[in-house]
Amino acid sequence: MRKSASDQVVEYIQSRIREGIWTRGMKISTETQLQQETGFGKATVREAVEKLVAMGILKKRQGDGTYVEEYDAGSLLNQLKPELILNQHDIITILEFREIVEPACVRMFIDNYNQENVDKLSELLEVMREHQYDRNNAVFYEADRDFHLTIAQGTGNTILARVMEILNEENTKYHYTASRTIGAKSGVVEHERVLQSIQQKDAELGSLFMKRHIQRSRRDMQKYMEEA
Repeated sequence: MRKSASDQVVEYIQSRIREGIWTRGMKISTETQLQQETGFGKATVREAVEKLVAMGILKKRQGDGTYVEEYDAGSLLNQLKPELILNQHDIITILEFREIVEPACVRMFIDNYNQENVDKLSELLEVMREHQYDRNNAVFYEADRDFHLTIAQGTGNTILARVMEILNEENTKYHYTASRTIGAKSGVVEHERVLQSIQQKDAELGSLFMKRHIQRSRRDMQKYMEEA
């Protein structure tokens, strides 16, 4: 698919940063200069710059120009986010990925054990208990999402945490629609087992319980999709 004009300008600016022509903290070409360099009009260039500002790659300084911010893996993940707006069939792929990654997250969380994070998991589990029988269980699934995110964030790996944030966002959307088969009660029991293992600092058991939880979610989601 042909890229839009503004996306072509975005790529041009990104290439200059990747090649080291513009480095962190450096002022880039003015919009007028970018028009001359790329051959695109003022509106197109401005749109491209605004996209990169929104991504956190560029920063505008009032009356001074536009500068390169930190161009790191986090910024790259923000760029990838639109590509992860997934359809209902991709959700199985997400769960397969999570089945591999999240047991490892539990191990890393325990290696970086922090009582504040563990207390947060306990609070989220309590919210899940309170709302497991709600007719509209959005609150339950948001607490479920945040339980997993807290574990990812507790690993101390910022890239891993950001990836899981994006994937859990998409996963939760489908949990809403699949509530007929994704059992809230099962989720509470499974999260209890994971948390108890974490509290006991048993990485082997915790990672096993997390893997079983994701496997069960994947089976239920597959069943929902086949019946839908």
